[in-house]
Amino acid sequence: MRLIAQPGQNLYCRLSVNTQLLARISHLLKVGKNNFRPPPKVDSSVVRIEPRKPLPPNYITLQSLNLPQNTSSAVLGEVDGEDPSMEIEDGRDDDDMEMEDNDVETLKSTFKDKVLGVLKQGDFQEKRSSKLTQVDFLYLLSLFGIHFS
Repeated sequence: MRLIAQPGQNLYCRLSVNTQLLARISHLLKVGKNNFRPPPKVDSSVVRIEPRKPLPPNYITLQSLNLPQNTSSAVLGEVDGEDPSMEIEDGRDDDDMEMEDNDVETLKSTFKDKVLGVLKQGDFQEKRSSKLTQVDFLYLLSLFGIHFS
């Protein structure tokens, strides 16, 4: 049911956001656990997934983002330096970096300032990611310079 969860529901997560951005999802029917041998510990559902065409042009960029869905009850503007979603992912490990420690700290500080600035610009700092709609996520991404047609 995570596939069809809507903003504000307990099951709403990154999976919900990504699948609903890329496809139309509809719940067809619920399949009880007694219909299987041996019966599983959970119920199942049959869903229809109809891909939206074409794929967003920045699909790879979207997949590389660490959307803040792990802490759905956290307010977006309350990020700190230890938050893993504030890490800059560039595919290199620390051994490949030829920067001094103070340069890395400056880069992290600049990145954090940019994120907080964009959240403030879009009036997202007091909002929770679990309450954002598809339109809100697309607007937030556009503030970061990631645009979909």
